[in-house]
Amino acid sequence: MKKHTILITIFLITVIKTNAQELTCEDFKIGKFYIPQTQEISKYTIEVSDSIIEMTDKRDLSIKKWIVVREKNTQTEWKNGIGNGIPEHEVIEWIDDCTYRLTYDSSKMELSENKKWVNENKGIVITKTKIENNCLYYKATMTTNEGQKISQNGIICKE
Repeated sequence: MKKHTILITIFLITVIKTNAQELTCEDFKIGKFYIPQTQEISKYTIEVSDSIIEMTDKRDLSIKKWIVVREKNTQTEWKNGIGNGIPEHEVIEWIDDCTYRLTYDSSKMELSENKKWVNENKGIVITKTKIENNCLYYKATMTTNEGQKISQNGIICKE
């Protein structure tokens, strides 16, 4: 009897593991997601000519996570929950299944000087580095018109 129980347990574990969903980039194209506030998200790297500068922005400690609602080619972000404050609207231009360019949508919101500057520099390119559990890790890179390359590592997770 113990032998049968052990065999059934091994069989069930194998079936569950085989049927466990492995997420792909496609799973992060449409839906509701969150971006947790981590120390890593406040760090930037700036490459200019032959020099690399590491910077850390001061974090807004009132923001625990960003909520992201993504449709085909648009994304809307809220600080700490949908309906909380003024949302940010972005346009998504898909480069391939795992890479896209974000720019701010001036037709849906008034752009700050920083957001205008991002758009003037052709937006931010987001590239997948890995998918682990329910989260996609990425590198966000913007190349300025002056040739500076600004990058940041981040994470976005399925709710």
